[in-house]
Amino acid sequence: MISNWGSALVRTFRGTSAPMTYALIGLCCLIFVLGPASGFVPSYGTGDTLLAVQRAYFRRWGVVPAELFAHPTREALTPVTALFIHGSWVHLLGNMLFLYVFGAMAEERLGRVEFTLFYLVCGYLALLGYAVANTGSEQSLVGASGAISAVLGAFLYLFPGRG
Repeated sequence: MISNWGSALVRTFRGTSAPMTYALIGLCCLIFVLGPASGFVPSYGTGDTLLAVQRAYFRRWGVVPAELFAHPTREALTPVTALFIHGSWVHLLGNMLFLYVFGAMAEERLGRVEFTLFYLVCGYLALLGYAVANTGSEQSLVGASGAISAVLGAFLYLFPGRG
């Protein structure tokens, strides 16, 4: 049964012109569903326990500007991990909708590798920009909104008559 899923997945990605867009969407959704923000995993608890686990999760994997600049070598990858963590269903679904609508065409025009690097670098820079603007903040920042905004900007640049 699982081997059938694997071959179906391979056929799906091989037949599409935007496999990295769909892979990013799938990865973000998988990480969200398995994480505490989704509420699907009972082992994270409920009520105040779940809220405490969510806060710890966001603090560990998200960008905390004060920690990023206090321990730059240890925290250097948090802008990358924060790209794949989302705070709520609305946050996830909004970002993935825009990535689905605009990402596939941008990926087709840019190419798979270039699109993926563009997404990761722009997302990293957006999260880093927030951290620079809020250097003393202890609030964690998660999500791909900066990367999604960059994809939307790329789409508008690459397809000026369609925006």
